[in-house]
Amino acid sequence: MNRKRFLKTTVLAGIGSQLQLSSEFINFFNSKDITVENLLGLSQSHLKSEFILLEEETYQAFCLMKAEALKEDIALKIVSGYRSFERQKEIWEWKFKHFVETKTPAEAISEIMTYSSIPGTSRHHWGTDIDLIDESVLAPGGDLLLREHYHGDAAFSKMKTWMKTHSSDFGFELVYTRDERRTGFNYEPWHYTYAPKAKTYLKLQSRNKYRKAWNKLEFEGKSYMSDSFMDSYFRNYGLGINPSLMPS
Repeated sequence: MNRKRFLKTTVLAGIGSQLQLSSEFINFFNSKDITVENLLGLSQSHLKSEFILLEEETYQAFCLMKAEALKEDIALKIVSGYRSFERQKEIWEWKFKHFVETKTPAEAISEIMTYSSIPGTSRHHWGTDIDLIDESVLAPGGDLLLREHYHGDAAFSKMKTWMKTHSSDFGFELVYTRDERRTGFNYEPWHYTYAPKAKTYLKLQSRNKYRKAWNKLEFEGKSYMSDSFMDSYFRNYGLGINPSLMPS
């Protein structure tokens, strides 16, 4: 996840050039309104377009949570919601090209994966995940999404405390917790997900059919990712999350 600037959404043109799927393959993946393109960040058909793109049920739940937080003078603001495959690819490739100037490709990929998901695998593709700040307070200078802004007497600590107590009442859970036993991405006190819907996306992402679709995508550095590497990535990063978010 890019922490140096706010992320804007983009509409993907020419989906067919990135992924050719039969109608039978797509129908297999349909789960109510979820398609394989939604999982990969190639389609916005599942999203509600208001002040920011989110999966529709996620958007409705967030509006309720935002209204409740306002009663405590906390103004929840999403600085990153849905992110397309193309946007994630742009973030990934910028970092990859930067790191390979001084590192091997394998080292560069490992460095990027501290915070950034491999294109086509990001939870932000689903429209269920959000990065939050409190816009009612004076924003700290520089990068907003830093751990130190969410603890102690820092700018977003009141919001963080409120979310810890109330977010689950609206279906939202912290994704990358502070638990040292957890594998994968680093602790992110700003990153929440709408659990009722996100669990379904994660369950679909674990299927072999999804992997076959992901294999058709192209981006810088992918040639260095073997099948065994991706198996490890999905196990340790995709599933390296808050246990409460694991699908049944």
